[in-house]
Amino acid sequence: MLNLMYKFATPWAIANKVQVQKNRILGRIANYIYPAYCSLVPIKERRNDNCGNVIVSLTSFPARIDKVYLCINSILRQNRQADKIILWLADSQFPNKSALPRKLLDLEKKGLEIRFCEDLKSYKKVFFTAQEYPDSIIITADDDTLYPENWIEDLYSIHREFPPCVCCYRAHKMTLKDSGVAPYEDWICMSPGEKGPSILLLPVGVGGVLYPPEYFKGIDFEIEAIKKVCPTADDLWLKVVGFKKNISVVKVFPYSKEWFTLKGSQKKALFSINTKGQNLNDVAMHNLVDYYHININAIISDEENK
Repeated sequence: MLNLMYKFATPWAIANKVQVQKNRILGRIANYIYPAYCSLVPIKERRNDNCGNVIVSLTSFPARIDKVYLCINSILRQNRQADKIILWLADSQFPNKSALPRKLLDLEKKGLEIRFCEDLKSYKKVFFTAQEYPDSIIITADDDTLYPENWIEDLYSIHREFPPCVCCYRAHKMTLKDSGVAPYEDWICMSPGEKGPSILLLPVGVGGVLYPPEYFKGIDFEIEAIKKVCPTADDLWLKVVGFKKNISVVKVFPYSKEWFTLKGSQKKALFSINTKGQNLNDVAMHNLVDYYHININAIISDEENK
């Protein structure tokens, strides 16, 4: 159902004003009809797709908990299914599991695992899964997005083509300045026309990101240190993990896909914390590079010699 709707959406980077408006209308329509679709059309019985141990990992918080079941429905209805779907919730925010929305709890019967953990904000979507399943393919998802039925299938196809790489639908292109990474505001938003692989592409979480097996092996998961150097910008921390291992990023398509987000889900989002006022992304990137002893000059040299 969502596959069909997405066929009419135009990628953000090449959409004109009329197409942008059409995308917004399609998103509104999806918000109205997808809940009814989920109620009327049963989720198919899970099967083994032999994906190679694929885990979809995401998190949510109180402001979105009433609607996250729609996002998870879209993940459960994939053409190529994941072996596990794990939703991480902060135990301090949800002390009573039985108080969670019934529509969410019902999805446990369909294959969803609801797990509880320390509140690490957006880091929760990957932090604990990465430690528990270091040999698996881990796909992160955002809790406010409706994913088309070929979402995992397309990510996995790119992974098979580029096994060592991080795979994603959306990515910014980091630019360089004075033998280092330029300020965040100078990066190329959504990297239009570029597919990669490139070490300078930084995946954007909304479209989902596939991390290959062993991506997180040998990484320091020291919670207090990460809170100190990069408390909210998990996308930057995940990118610096790739820097440390010299792992490039490749996009599914050269132009970033348009995504339908759940109505009202953007009223409270971490990107507003990370990009306004104090250039906090630049501070976080500097802290991470310093903490993980990343040799930016070597990375730049390798990229220029490709």
